[in-house]
Amino acid sequence: MVSASASHLLDDEWNVWKSKYEKKYAGLEDELFRRKVWEVNWDKVTKHNQLADQGLKKYTMAMNHFADMTIEEINSRNCLLTTNYHSMPKSIPKYNVKNAKMTKAVDWRDSNCVSPVKDQGYCGSCWAFATVGVIEALHCLAGNELSNLSEQQLVDCDHLDSGCCGGFPVLAMDYIAHRGIMKTEDYEYEAKQSTCQYDSDNAIRLNVSKYYILPDEENMASSVAKDGPITVGFAVAEDFMFYSKGIFDGECAPSPNHAIIVVGYGTLHCEDGEDDGEDYWIIKNSWGEHWGEEGFGKIQRNKDMCGISEFAASMELKA
Repeated sequence: MVSASASHLLDDEWNVWKSKYEKKYAGLEDELFRRKVWEVNWDKVTKHNQLADQGLKKYTMAMNHFADMTIEEINSRNCLLTTNYHSMPKSIPKYNVKNAKMTKAVDWRDSNCVSPVKDQGYCGSCWAFATVGVIEALHCLAGNELSNLSEQQLVDCDHLDSGCCGGFPVLAMDYIAHRGIMKTEDYEYEAKQSTCQYDSDNAIRLNVSKYYILPDEENMASSVAKDGPITVGFAVAEDFMFYSKGIFDGECAPSPNHAIIVVGYGTLHCEDGEDDGEDYWIIKNSWGEHWGEEGFGKIQRNKDMCGISEFAASMELKA
């Protein structure tokens, strides 16, 4: 816990942080509570980064826009409903692509087919953002213009999923395969669930040949190399919320509770060449550009970090 004298010295940092993230509180009591939470997180982030500076941690943390949230509030953001796994159509295959030709590194951001980072806000819609982000990329890679597609359509209209209370990307893929997906300009994101405003006349119909589950990290890498970005589940705990840069290998929740996008992979090689380097995934999150490396991050690969292989999925679009 931060001492009283140290707390006083943090006054300027607190005010700068509030201004940067445009934080407004209901009253003095609420602000005092948030300040205490912020100081606990400041202490955690500072100690972690001291270890990172000594080479004892592989990633750094930052006092980002989550820094005034309690652990309970962080846990309440869980938005991957793995219970929906049992609602999946039985026909969805596990796709084995591990014999596909692979390169040592892939980053689909270089293709100009990965849309800008978005922010789901306080709606538990990560499942919709992960699904839409992958489809935006695959639709572009199939020879189409990169379009900003509607997460709100899934939040409001995909009734196999649960809107702001969570969902499951493969179910959302099934919905889009049958209904198509509107553009954001025709169905804007509201960060809350409302009445379905789906308009079939304004929906992009996708030529979906299949959507599938990827059983392990080897297949995940092959799929990313061959076809493009994929959705994955990730067991987010407090450490990941404050991730800033580097290769994340921190604490995990007991099971996947958040959906993100894998847009590539690579290996960080040591300068002295004494080992084979550190394998990592490149991920795109839906927590805005203030999180991580402008909304992107790196996660340790080939260690099933935070259950990243448990719910990996993608789809195939015909050109």
